[in-house]
Amino acid sequence: MKPINKIGYTLAAVLFLACLAASAGCVGTDASENGPAAPTSPEATVSPGVTTAQPSPGGLIGEEEARSLAAAALGREIPGVRIERMVAEPYDVQTYGDVWRFRVKAVDDPDPEGDIMVWIDAVDGEMVHFQDGRDYFRSDDPAITIDAAEEIANAYLRERTERSDVVKTDAALSMVDTPLGSRNGPYHFVYRRSIDGVLCLYDGFILAIDSVKGRVVSFSKFWKVSNNDTMADPDPSIPEDAVQERVLAYLNDTYGKDPGEFAIRSTELRWYDLNARQRPSKEPVAVPLAWHITFDDERHRSQDPPRAAEIWMNAHSGEVLSANYNPGW
Repeated sequence: MKPINKIGYTLAAVLFLACLAASAGCVGTDASENGPAAPTSPEATVSPGVTTAQPSPGGLIGEEEARSLAAAALGREIPGVRIERMVAEPYDVQTYGDVWRFRVKAVDDPDPEGDIMVWIDAVDGEMVHFQDGRDYFRSDDPAITIDAAEEIANAYLRERTERSDVVKTDAALSMVDTPLGSRNGPYHFVYRRSIDGVLCLYDGFILAIDSVKGRVVSFSKFWKVSNNDTMADPDPSIPEDAVQERVLAYLNDTYGKDPGEFAIRSTELRWYDLNARQRPSKEPVAVPLAWHITFDDERHRSQDPPRAAEIWMNAHSGEVLSANYNPGW
Protein backbone atom coordinates (compact mmCIF):
# COMPACT_ATOMS: atom_id res chain seq x y z
CA MET A 1 0.00 0.00 0.00
CA LYS A 2 1.31 3.45 -0.87
CA PRO A 3 2.11 5.39 2.32
CA ILE A 4 -0.22 8.23 3.28
CA ASN A 5 1.35 11.68 3.33
CA LYS A 6 -0.17 12.54 6.70
CA ILE A 7 1.43 15.96 7.07
CA GLY A 8 0.48 17.12 3.59
CA TYR A 9 -3.01 15.65 3.66
CA THR A 10 -3.96 17.02 7.05
CA LEU A 11 -2.39 20.44 6.48
CA ALA A 12 -4.41 20.74 3.29
CA ALA A 13 -7.49 19.72 5.26
CA VAL A 14 -6.78 22.38 7.88
CA LEU A 15 -6.43 25.11 5.26
CA PHE A 16 -9.59 23.89 3.53
CA LEU A 17 -11.49 23.94 6.81
CA ALA A 18 -10.16 27.40 7.53
CA CYS A 19 -11.54 28.72 4.25
CA LEU A 20 -14.81 26.81 3.99
CA ALA A 21 -15.46 25.56 7.53
CA ALA A 22 -16.28 22.19 6.04
CA SER A 23 -14.48 19.06 4.84
CA ALA A 24 -15.69 17.28 1.74
CA GLY A 25 -14.00 14.04 2.81
CA CYS A 26 -15.50 13.92 6.28
CA VAL A 27 -18.57 12.58 7.97
CA GLY A 28 -19.88 14.02 11.21
CA THR A 29 -22.24 16.58 12.65
CA ASP A 30 -22.66 20.26 11.94
CA ALA A 31 -23.14 22.45 15.01
CA SER A 32 -25.63 25.22 15.07
CA GLU A 33 -2.65 34.78 24.95
CA ASN A 34 -0.94 32.45 25.99
CA GLY A 35 1.57 33.38 28.72
CA PRO A 36 5.34 33.12 28.41
CA ALA A 37 6.68 29.91 26.94
CA ALA A 38 7.41 27.24 29.53
CA PRO A 39 10.96 25.90 29.94
CA THR A 40 11.86 23.11 27.57
CA SER A 41 11.01 19.69 28.93
CA PRO A 42 14.09 17.51 29.57
CA GLU A 43 12.49 14.95 27.23
CA ALA A 44 11.87 17.51 24.47
CA THR A 45 15.46 18.18 23.54
CA VAL A 46 16.73 18.98 20.08
CA SER A 47 19.80 17.56 18.43
CA PRO A 48 22.20 20.00 16.75
CA GLY A 49 20.73 21.64 13.68
CA VAL A 50 21.38 19.84 10.42
CA THR A 51 21.18 23.01 8.33
CA THR A 52 22.55 26.51 8.68
CA ALA A 53 20.05 28.77 10.44
CA GLN A 54 18.17 31.16 8.22
CA PRO A 55 18.74 34.88 8.87
CA SER A 56 16.35 36.65 11.21
CA PRO A 57 13.71 38.80 9.45
CA GLY A 58 14.04 42.48 10.32
CA GLY A 59 12.95 43.07 13.91
CA LEU A 60 11.40 39.60 14.29
CA ILE A 61 12.31 36.42 16.17
CA GLY A 62 15.17 34.54 14.49
CA GLU A 63 15.33 30.85 13.69
CA GLU A 64 17.37 29.76 16.70
CA GLU A 65 15.01 31.42 19.19
CA ALA A 66 12.01 30.05 17.27
CA ARG A 67 13.59 26.59 17.35
CA SER A 68 13.87 26.76 21.14
CA LEU A 69 10.28 27.95 21.45
CA ALA A 70 9.13 25.15 19.14
CA ALA A 71 10.86 22.51 21.27
CA ALA A 72 9.27 23.98 24.41
CA ALA A 73 5.84 23.99 22.77
CA LEU A 74 6.14 20.34 21.73
CA GLY A 75 7.19 19.45 25.27
CA ARG A 76 3.85 20.84 26.45
CA GLU A 77 1.71 19.46 23.63
CA ILE A 78 3.29 15.98 23.47
CA PRO A 79 4.59 15.22 26.99
CA GLY A 80 7.62 12.93 26.92
CA VAL A 81 8.36 13.41 23.23
CA ARG A 82 12.02 12.83 22.34
CA ILE A 83 13.07 14.92 19.36
CA GLU A 84 15.68 13.42 17.09
CA ARG A 85 15.73 16.15 14.47
CA MET A 86 14.04 19.52 13.85
CA VAL A 87 14.35 21.08 10.40
CA ALA A 88 13.16 24.58 9.50
CA GLU A 89 11.09 24.96 6.36
CA PRO A 90 11.97 27.94 4.10
CA TYR A 91 10.72 31.23 5.53
CA ASP A 92 7.85 32.12 3.18
CA VAL A 93 6.12 35.30 4.32
CA GLN A 94 4.03 35.56 1.14
CA THR A 95 2.34 32.20 1.75
CA TYR A 96 2.40 31.73 5.53
CA GLY A 97 3.03 35.18 6.97
CA ASP A 98 5.72 35.88 9.57
CA VAL A 99 5.86 32.30 10.82
CA TRP A 100 8.72 29.86 11.45
CA ARG A 101 7.73 26.33 10.38
CA PHE A 102 9.55 23.26 11.67
CA ARG A 103 9.24 19.62 10.66
CA VAL A 104 10.18 17.32 13.51
CA LYS A 105 11.22 13.69 13.65
CA ALA A 106 10.70 11.98 16.98
CA VAL A 107 13.03 9.15 18.05
CA ASP A 108 10.24 6.57 17.74
CA ASP A 109 8.93 7.84 14.38
CA PRO A 110 9.60 5.39 11.50
CA ASP A 111 9.10 8.16 8.92
CA PRO A 112 12.64 9.40 8.11
CA GLU A 113 11.33 12.91 7.40
CA GLY A 114 9.24 13.14 10.58
CA ASP A 115 5.50 13.31 11.17
CA ILE A 116 5.33 16.30 13.53
CA MET A 117 4.90 19.94 12.53
CA VAL A 118 5.08 23.04 14.73
CA TRP A 119 4.78 26.71 13.69
CA ILE A 120 5.99 29.68 15.73
CA ASP A 121 4.82 33.26 15.16
CA ALA A 122 7.91 35.35 14.42
CA VAL A 123 6.30 38.46 15.94
CA ASP A 124 5.36 37.30 19.43
CA GLY A 125 6.80 33.77 19.66
CA GLU A 126 3.41 32.11 20.07
CA MET A 127 2.80 28.60 18.80
CA VAL A 128 0.10 29.01 16.15
CA HIS A 129 0.02 25.45 14.81
CA PHE A 130 1.15 21.99 15.74
CA GLN A 131 0.33 18.58 14.34
CA ASP A 132 1.35 15.13 15.49
CA GLY A 133 0.87 13.06 12.35
CA ARG A 134 2.02 9.74 13.84
CA ASP A 135 -0.81 7.19 13.60
CA TYR A 136 -3.02 9.91 12.16
CA PHE A 137 -4.99 7.48 9.97
CA ARG A 138 -5.68 3.85 10.84
CA SER A 139 -8.21 1.07 10.40
CA ASP A 140 -9.42 1.18 14.02
CA ASP A 141 -12.98 2.31 14.55
CA PRO A 142 -13.43 5.37 16.80
CA ALA A 143 -13.21 4.44 20.47
CA ILE A 144 -14.72 7.73 21.65
CA THR A 145 -17.81 9.58 20.49
CA ILE A 146 -17.76 12.93 18.76
CA ASP A 147 -19.43 14.45 21.85
CA ALA A 148 -16.65 13.15 24.10
CA ALA A 149 -14.06 14.47 21.65
CA GLU A 150 -15.71 17.89 21.76
CA GLU A 151 -15.40 17.96 25.56
CA ILE A 152 -11.68 17.25 25.17
CA ALA A 153 -11.38 20.08 22.62
CA ASN A 154 -13.21 22.54 24.88
CA ALA A 155 -11.05 21.59 27.86
CA TYR A 156 -7.92 22.13 25.75
CA LEU A 157 -9.01 25.66 24.82
CA ARG A 158 -9.79 26.44 28.46
CA GLU A 159 -6.40 25.14 29.54
CA ARG A 160 -4.68 27.35 26.97
CA THR A 161 -6.75 30.29 28.29
CA GLU A 162 -7.77 31.07 24.74
CA ARG A 163 -10.44 33.69 24.22
CA SER A 164 -14.00 32.70 24.97
CA ASP A 165 -15.52 34.73 22.12
CA VAL A 166 -15.57 31.80 19.72
CA VAL A 167 -18.40 29.62 18.45
CA LYS A 168 -18.12 26.02 17.27
CA THR A 169 -19.33 25.88 13.68
CA ASP A 170 -18.30 22.42 12.45
CA ALA A 171 -17.43 18.99 13.78
CA ALA A 172 -16.49 15.97 11.66
CA LEU A 173 -14.59 12.68 11.61
CA SER A 174 -11.88 12.83 8.96
CA MET A 175 -11.40 9.83 6.70
CA VAL A 176 -9.15 8.84 3.81
CA ASP A 177 -9.52 6.11 1.19
CA THR A 178 -6.56 3.78 0.58
CA PRO A 179 -6.09 0.67 -1.60
CA LEU A 180 -6.81 -1.39 1.50
CA GLY A 181 -10.00 0.48 2.31
CA SER A 182 -11.12 3.48 4.29
CA ARG A 183 -9.01 4.71 7.20
CA ASN A 184 -10.29 6.78 10.10
CA GLY A 185 -8.54 9.92 11.23
CA PRO A 186 -9.22 12.29 14.11
CA TYR A 187 -12.29 14.38 14.84
CA HIS A 188 -11.89 17.95 13.55
CA PHE A 189 -13.56 20.90 15.30
CA VAL A 190 -13.80 24.41 13.87
CA TYR A 191 -14.33 27.39 16.19
CA ARG A 192 -14.98 30.81 14.65
CA ARG A 193 -14.25 34.13 16.33
CA SER A 194 -17.31 36.25 17.16
CA ILE A 195 -17.13 40.07 17.02
CA ASP A 196 -20.26 42.05 17.93
CA GLY A 197 -22.29 38.88 17.52
CA VAL A 198 -21.03 38.19 13.96
CA LEU A 199 -18.66 35.33 13.14
CA CYS A 200 -15.42 35.81 11.20
CA LEU A 201 -14.66 34.05 7.95
CA TYR A 202 -11.09 33.14 8.99
CA ASP A 203 -10.28 34.07 12.59
CA GLY A 204 -10.66 31.20 15.03
CA PHE A 205 -9.26 27.79 15.97
CA ILE A 206 -9.18 24.31 14.47
CA LEU A 207 -8.54 21.28 16.68
CA ALA A 208 -8.11 17.61 15.86
CA ILE A 209 -8.81 14.97 18.51
CA ASP A 210 -7.55 11.40 18.05
CA SER A 211 -10.63 9.22 17.67
CA VAL A 212 -9.05 6.23 19.43
CA LYS A 213 -6.90 7.64 22.23
CA GLY A 214 -8.74 10.93 22.72
CA ARG A 215 -5.66 13.18 22.70
CA VAL A 216 -5.19 16.49 20.88
CA VAL A 217 -3.13 15.77 17.76
CA SER A 218 -3.47 19.11 15.97
CA PHE A 219 -4.16 22.74 16.83
CA SER A 220 -4.26 25.76 14.51
CA LYS A 221 -4.88 29.37 15.47
CA PHE A 222 -5.99 32.10 13.06
CA TRP A 223 -6.28 35.46 14.83
CA LYS A 224 -5.43 38.35 12.52
CA VAL A 225 -8.14 40.99 13.16
CA SER A 226 -6.73 43.53 15.64
CA ASN A 227 -8.18 46.31 17.78
CA ASN A 228 -6.69 48.82 15.33
CA ASP A 229 -8.79 47.55 12.44
CA THR A 230 -11.95 49.35 11.41
CA MET A 231 -15.04 47.20 11.63
CA ALA A 232 -18.18 48.02 9.67
CA ASP A 233 -21.55 48.44 11.35
CA PRO A 234 -22.63 44.90 12.39
CA ASP A 235 -26.21 45.68 11.32
CA PRO A 236 -26.47 45.20 7.53
CA SER A 237 -27.81 47.94 5.27
CA ILE A 238 -29.03 45.28 2.82
CA PRO A 239 -31.56 42.88 4.41
CA GLU A 240 -31.45 39.14 3.81
CA ASP A 241 -34.29 38.96 1.29
CA ALA A 242 -32.85 41.85 -0.72
CA VAL A 243 -29.37 40.32 -0.86
CA GLN A 244 -30.80 37.11 -2.30
CA GLU A 245 -32.41 39.13 -5.09
CA ARG A 246 -29.10 40.91 -5.71
CA VAL A 247 -27.25 37.60 -5.97
CA LEU A 248 -29.70 36.22 -8.52
CA ALA A 249 -29.42 39.45 -10.52
CA TYR A 250 -25.61 39.21 -10.39
CA LEU A 251 -25.70 35.62 -11.69
CA ASN A 252 -27.99 36.70 -14.51
CA ASP A 253 -25.82 39.69 -15.46
CA THR A 254 -22.51 37.82 -15.16
CA TYR A 255 -23.35 34.39 -16.56
CA GLY A 256 -26.57 35.00 -18.51
CA LYS A 257 -28.40 32.49 -16.33
CA ASP A 258 -32.09 32.77 -15.55
CA PRO A 259 -32.66 33.32 -11.79
CA GLY A 260 -35.13 30.43 -11.83
CA GLU A 261 -32.26 28.02 -12.46
CA PHE A 262 -30.80 28.63 -9.00
CA ALA A 263 -31.80 27.65 -5.48
CA ILE A 264 -30.48 29.66 -2.53
CA ARG A 265 -29.31 27.24 0.15
CA SER A 266 -28.11 29.53 2.94
CA THR A 267 -27.58 33.20 3.75
CA GLU A 268 -25.39 34.21 6.67
CA LEU A 269 -23.63 37.34 7.91
CA ARG A 270 -19.86 37.12 8.44
CA TRP A 271 -16.90 39.43 8.86
CA TYR A 272 -14.96 39.18 5.62
CA ASP A 273 -11.52 39.31 7.26
CA LEU A 274 -9.51 38.16 4.25
CA ASN A 275 -7.69 41.50 4.04
CA ALA A 276 -6.61 41.24 7.69
CA ARG A 277 -5.26 37.74 7.05
CA GLN A 278 -3.30 38.72 3.95
CA ARG A 279 -1.81 42.07 4.98
CA PRO A 280 2.00 42.05 5.03
CA SER A 281 2.28 44.47 7.97
CA LYS A 282 0.46 45.58 11.12
CA GLU A 283 -1.08 48.61 9.42
CA PRO A 284 -4.83 48.91 10.17
CA VAL A 285 -7.32 47.65 7.60
CA ALA A 286 -11.07 47.99 7.14
CA VAL A 287 -12.91 44.71 7.67
CA PRO A 288 -16.24 44.67 5.78
CA LEU A 289 -19.45 43.03 6.91
CA ALA A 290 -20.57 40.56 4.27
CA TRP A 291 -23.40 38.25 3.37
CA HIS A 292 -22.26 34.70 2.60
CA ILE A 293 -24.72 33.13 0.18
CA THR A 294 -24.53 29.49 -0.89
CA PHE A 295 -26.60 28.27 -3.84
CA ASP A 296 -26.75 25.54 -6.46
CA ASP A 297 -28.20 24.75 -9.85
CA GLU A 298 -29.28 21.52 -11.54
CA ARG A 299 -25.71 20.70 -12.57
CA HIS A 300 -24.39 21.09 -9.02
CA ARG A 301 -27.25 19.05 -7.57
CA SER A 302 -26.60 16.19 -10.02
CA GLN A 303 -23.00 15.69 -8.92
CA ASP A 304 -22.01 12.95 -6.49
CA PRO A 305 -21.89 14.23 -3.84
CA PRO A 306 -24.03 17.30 -4.62
CA ARG A 307 -22.03 20.52 -4.70
CA ALA A 308 -22.81 24.12 -3.81
CA ALA A 309 -21.46 27.45 -5.06
CA GLU A 310 -20.97 30.62 -3.02
CA ILE A 311 -20.87 34.40 -3.24
CA TRP A 312 -19.64 36.93 -0.69
CA MET A 313 -21.39 40.30 -0.94
CA ASN A 314 -20.70 43.47 1.05
CA ALA A 315 -23.68 43.84 3.40
CA HIS A 316 -23.65 47.64 3.13
CA SER A 317 -22.55 48.50 -0.43
CA GLY A 318 -23.72 45.38 -2.28
CA GLU A 319 -20.26 44.90 -3.87
CA VAL A 320 -19.45 41.29 -4.74
CA LEU A 321 -16.30 40.54 -2.78
CA SER A 322 -15.75 37.06 -4.19
CA ALA A 323 -17.64 34.40 -6.13
CA ASN A 324 -17.03 30.68 -6.45
CA TYR A 325 -19.28 29.36 -9.19
CA ASN A 326 -18.54 27.16 -12.22
CA PRO A 327 -21.39 27.38 -14.73
CA GLY A 328 -20.07 24.32 -16.56
CA TRP A 329 -19.77 25.82 -19.99
